[in-house]
Amino acid sequence: MWNEPYMRTPTSRSSMMQTRGSSESSAVTVMDGGMGHMLRRLGVPVEGELGTMERFLGVATANIKTPDIVRQAHSAFISAGARIIITNNYACVPGCLEQSGATSNRNQLREYIVAAGQCAMDAREQSNVEGVQIAGCLPPLTASYRADLVGEQEQLLQDYSFIAGALSPFCDMLLCETMSLVREGVAAATAASAFGKPVWIAWTMSEAADGTLRSGESIEEAVRACSQIPNMQAMLLNCCSTASITAGLPRLRAALPPHMVAGGYANGFHLISGKQTDSYQKDLTPDAYCDIAKNWAEAGAGVIGGCCGVFPEHVEKLHSTFQEAKL
Repeated sequence: MWNEPYMRTPTSRSSMMQTRGSSESSAVTVMDGGMGHMLRRLGVPVEGELGTMERFLGVATANIKTPDIVRQAHSAFISAGARIIITNNYACVPGCLEQSGATSNRNQLREYIVAAGQCAMDAREQSNVEGVQIAGCLPPLTASYRADLVGEQEQLLQDYSFIAGALSPFCDMLLCETMSLVREGVAAATAASAFGKPVWIAWTMSEAADGTLRSGESIEEAVRACSQIPNMQAMLLNCCSTASITAGLPRLRAALPPHMVAGGYANGFHLISGKQTDSYQKDLTPDAYCDIAKNWAEAGAGVIGGCCGVFPEHVEKLHSTFQEAKL
């Protein structure tokens, strides 16, 4: 455990990217929460089976159909204290948009991705809050959590290069998130690294809370495979239960090179028999989530936020807590 109190949330990339291996470097940067669920709260339709392409079709098309709502969602997280926001293109992949007939070619798909980047930039500018960074999302290309559906490496590299290229003008870093399979993360990060931005990976962990990815591979395998990719600066755990992140973070921090940032952002779903449902954990209040997040910080997390089912009220508590004490 660190001997220093939590520092004020840093307002520059250089201060955030400090070495995380000692008690002298105990800053925590707060990320946003789950954009899809925030958009649903604001009236965007979210329907279909969890993790499927159908489920977030409305979220994907919102970037063009209702950009004001997307900007409103980003702004709510920024106002709550998030200093990293993630672009709303998690579902802007061919398999999702093709369901609506909205896209039949790469130019149309690019429009949705570019619109996501523009919404994030607009929200940041309108907020007048200093130090907000934009993470460009490189998501799973098929249903979330389905390592068995990950495509061939050549196609992964092609698709991730396309997404990263569309997002790069709008973001400060490229975040390969909800990676359930090591080679999926390798492909996304390798494609992202070509654009000269800091590259982050967020691995989604097994709900068994045993320190493995959803593929069954260990977090140590994931770190070994990706830590030497150019521009790699951070690895996080995301889109799984708080228990899974609590189990995985110490192993992630121990496996990472000292200069890399570790972090986590969990789901707020209710679990039944280890599977996520469409209802939220009533006991995962902002205070309860923050208490768990304090343990993540003590385990070496330098970036903490929330994923699906974590809202601005949770982020506000994280922000106030990690700014309470100043060096």
